Amino acid sequence: MIPAASDASRWLFLRFAQREVTNRFAGSLLGGLWAFVHPLALLGIYTFVFTTVFRVRALTDGTVPFVVFLAVALWPWMAFQEAVLRSSAAVVANGALIKKIPFAHELVVYAAVAASFAVQLVGYVVVLTFIALTGQTLHAGGAPLVLFVLISLALLATGLGLLLSGVHVFVRDLEQGLSHVLMLVFYLSPILYSAAMVPEWLRDAMLLNPVAVLVEAARDALLHGRALPALREVAALGFCGAVFVLGHVVFRRLSPHFEEAL
Repeated sequence: MIPAASDASRWLFLRFAQREVTNRFAGSLLGGLWAFVHPLALLGIYTFVFTTVFRVRALTDGTVPFVVFLAVALWPWMAFQEAVLRSSAAVVANGALIKKIPFAHELVVYAAVAASFAVQLVGYVVVLTFIALTGQTLHAGGAPLVLFVLISLALLATGLGLLLSGVHVFVRDLEQGLSHVLMLVFYLSPILYSAAMVPEWLRDAMLLNPVAVLVEAARDALLHGRALPALREVAALGFCGAVFVLGHVVFRRLSPHFEEAL
C-alpha cells in the first residue's frame, strides 16, 4: 500500500506542476515566451539604468560587462522570487480542490516551486548560452556550485512556501506584504552590485542573508570558475534546510484546518 500511495502522490505532483505551467500562460498570445520576455526586459532596463544613466561599474576591475554580471545572478533570484510568491498562494488558489478531494496538501506547494524553477531555469540556460556565444567567458567548471546554489534556493523557497501558504489560509493580508518584503531582499542582496562594493562594516551583516550568500556564490562560480561551496555557503544550505523543516512542521499543524477556513 505504501508504494501505491507514493505513486499516487508522485502522479499528483506532476499533474499539479504541469497545471501550474499551463495555467500561467493560458490565453496569452506569446504563451511560454513570456517566461523569457519578462526577465530579459528587466535585464535590459537594469543594464540601461546602471550603465547608461548612472554609469556604474559592476566590478572594481571593470573586466566583466554589466549585462553578464547581472544575468548570472538575476535568473536564480527570479526563480526564487517567483517560487515563493506562487507557492505561498498555492493552498488558497487550490481551495476548491482541497475541499473536495483528500490528498497531501503540501503537493500544491511543491508543484508551485518546481514549476517556477523549471520555467526560469530554461530561460537561464538560454541566456547563458547566448552570453557564451557572444564571446564572453563563462566557466563551465563552476556548474557544481551553481547546482548547489539552485538546490539551496529551491529548498529555502519550499520552506517559505510551506510556512507562508499555511498561514495565508488564515491571514489573507500576508499576500499584500510579501511582494514588498521580497523587493527589500532583492535590493539587500548583491544582484545589481557586487558584495565587494558594500562597505566592509555592512558587508558582514548583509551576508547573514542566505540569498545574498548564494547569489554571490553563483556569480563567483560562473565568472571565476569556483566549483565547490565555501563554509558560508554550506551554512546557508543548513539555514535553508532549517527553514524547510520549520515550514513543514507548521504546514502539517495547520493543514487539518484548511477545509473549514477556505
